Amino acid sequence: MTTINSNQGAMLAQKFLRSNAADAAGVQNRVSSGLRVSSATDDASTFAAAAAARADIKAYTAVASALQGSEAGANVAIAAGEAISQRLGDIKAKVVQLADESISAETRSTYNADLASMVSEVNTMLERASFNGRNLLGPGGSDANVVASPDGATVAIRDNELAPFAVPDVASASDARSVLEAIDVYGAAVNTALSNLGSDLSRVKSQAEFARQSEEAVQAGLGALVDADLARESAALASLQVRQQLGTQSYGIANQAPSTLLGLFR
Repeated sequence: MTTINSNQGAMLAQKFLRSNAADAAGVQNRVSSGLRVSSATDDASTFAAAAAARADIKAYTAVASALQGSEAGANVAIAAGEAISQRLGDIKAKVVQLADESISAETRSTYNADLASMVSEVNTMLERASFNGRNLLGPGGSDANVVASPDGATVAIRDNELAPFAVPDVASASDARSVLEAIDVYGAAVNTALSNLGSDLSRVKSQAEFARQSEEAVQAGLGALVDADLARESAALASLQVRQQLGTQSYGIANQAPSTLLGLFR
């Protein structure tokens, strides 16, 4: 039936134009945001999963940051321990010189002054082996329990509680032997501390790398969930533009149809 009150062709064209406009808006949103799911209205379940993944990524980032900070503290303690170990070698050499009973009293006094200075240097390094207020090598510290996973699990870097080093003046060969024994004992304690710190640091580095890899894996999973396929969206946009043009033309044709009724009344 031909009528001027209900132009079914025009209404059908309007329907397709509205649908095409909605599809075009969706494509433009995905292209501009780079996301296939940018809000809960796009896909509620996927959006919820993506929100949980984003929270996990932030948690892994925080874990990696905490572990990297603890690495710095352990590295400072190791550097101090290595410097102390080297200085103990110099101290041992000086004590061996003092074991020579043929040296003059003036020379012995000079050697003992040098020895005291080196011992003081060792204790200064021990005192300054701290990072962010924590000393993992010297006395008065505590274990550093560092968060290692988003569930709050921790990994410990042991505090080694090395006591300050002290030696008396060396006045004879017997004094020298006693001091040399003390140096060996203290050196063994330093080596044990370095072994502990090296082992703990290796574990912390392993945990930090695992946190980074986990973050990257979750990030990849999040991308698979919500990222838009821009090549596909580009093709869809080109198709929508053609459909838009065809819809506009069909709408114009439908609007011209009622005017043909005028010819019936001439």
